[in-house]
Amino acid sequence: MRWGALSIVGASILVATQVLGVELPLVPMWSLVVVGVVSNAWLASRKGGAGHLGGFLVLDVTLLTALLYFSGGPTNPFSIIYVVYIAMSAVMLPLRWTWAIAGLSVVSFASLFVFQASDPHLGHMRHGEGFQGHLYGMFIALVLAVALITYFVSQLSLELRRRERALAEAEERTHRWGKLASIATLAAGAAHELGTPLGTIAVAAKEMERQAEKIPGADGLRDDAKLIREELERCRVVLDRMASAGGEHVGEAIASIPVGDLFAEVRARLDAEQASRWVTESRVDTIDAPREALVQMVENIARNGFDACEDARVSLDVQRRDHAVELRFVDEGLGMDEEAVKRATDPFFTTKQAGDRMGLGLFLARTLVDSLGGELLIESATDRGTTIRVVLPQRA
Repeated sequence: MRWGALSIVGASILVATQVLGVELPLVPMWSLVVVGVVSNAWLASRKGGAGHLGGFLVLDVTLLTALLYFSGGPTNPFSIIYVVYIAMSAVMLPLRWTWAIAGLSVVSFASLFVFQASDPHLGHMRHGEGFQGHLYGMFIALVLAVALITYFVSQLSLELRRRERALAEAEERTHRWGKLASIATLAAGAAHELGTPLGTIAVAAKEMERQAEKIPGADGLRDDAKLIREELERCRVVLDRMASAGGEHVGEAIASIPVGDLFAEVRARLDAEQASRWVTESRVDTIDAPREALVQMVENIARNGFDACEDARVSLDVQRRDHAVELRFVDEGLGMDEEAVKRATDPFFTTKQAGDRMGLGLFLARTLVDSLGGELLIESATDRGTTIRVVLPQRA
């Protein structure tokens, strides 16, 4: 805005002197313009550390008053530029500063009636020769002032909308992290509560196995005790995954994960029937992400795809995208309607008819992607399958 105002002043001086032939004291007027240019260059170089903006608006009003003094005083139509500075202060500064800028503008303009350059050619004394030109000047000054204010307010409106969107996204992330914290608390509580009885069962199973070895013909009992301990080990792995799904990935370090290892680890967690229908392809060697969280996310999204289609394929294609990698999951299932797509990443929302109905897979995936500064997009329609694209930024 200050560069725009200074440009208008400089252009006006050139037009008045070179085109209209008006005699103006060029040395003091260009000196005032130079002061404005230097102050604005300093302001631009300091960015947020330049000081209070009110001081620069006071300087602008003072420079405008001095320029008007040398170019017709109160008869100069460009006195309307005072309104620009008052509008800027009203939007950007506290109320007391706005009143101060407005008061200074009024007093400065009033002083021009008392103190002004004594050149009758710049006033209204010769209406017959110059008043029509003065009216044209008023029109031009009004257009320029309106253009400046419109530009300023429109840019401010865009910035406010950007901040509102950023605030809404921050609130949504906070809400999502709050839910994630609740899930983490639930998972930790479940792991703690189940740990003691499962440990007791493990001890009892071990004792049963040892006693069965001493009893002739108790091979079946010994095998049952061994099976119980194996199933308990599976329960322990499930509890570890619950802790991971509950949010421990937040503190997990980012590592460079070979894509082949990622595919192999997820495939090992799927059953044989699902693994036979999982198709993978990659044009990327490694992915920078928290290892366990990434594996958990890929597994959850893959399982969602298998739940959506009974015997069709679920594919994952990994490819480079600028300074990021894109994981593209595609299933050939029934798809989702528009409402389901909107709610797909909400916690505890699920379209499953059977099996796991927790509805946390995509919610946890979205949480991980947001924490890494990435993007998760869902494209789906009824009877047309679902495509989920996960974009993760990569380290340079």
